[in-house]
Amino acid sequence: MYLSRDFQETDYSSLELIYHDAVMGQGRRGYSDEQVQVWAAFPYLYKDDFGRLVRSGYTRVMTLHHIPVAFATLNPDHYLALVYVLAEHSGRGLAGRLCDEMEQEAQRRGVGCLTTDASVLSRPLFEQKGFRLVSRQEVHRAGQTFVRFIMEKTLD
Repeated sequence: MYLSRDFQETDYSSLELIYHDAVMGQGRRGYSDEQVQVWAAFPYLYKDDFGRLVRSGYTRVMTLHHIPVAFATLNPDHYLALVYVLAEHSGRGLAGRLCDEMEQEAQRRGVGCLTTDASVLSRPLFEQKGFRLVSRQEVHRAGQTFVRFIMEKTLD
């Protein structure tokens, strides 16, 4: 059974691996090999940025038999910055469950509108969770152009 809990510092290297594995395992469904390589390297090439997001934000970890298999991060409180699931555990509703938990925490913190930058792959999940498209952006990283979707959800 999958259980969620708050981030612990001992999870950190697992979250780097989950991020990398999720992008490598699922990224080619919407991105080129070159784009996937750049995207997957984020926790390693930009260690300080990744660490700041995870450690200074509100991060929940989904585990199976106490082993991290997915995570999500609010940072800052109104922004759903990260939602990643190990490829072999994708399609089991874990990202949706984590999104629900992030939404509840944002509400608890007094947030009225939750935002995110969705990838081509995550956009359908966010739409299913009630987010609406605000705009489409192109972002340039390491010589690659990525399309992302700025989305928001008004919280009750």
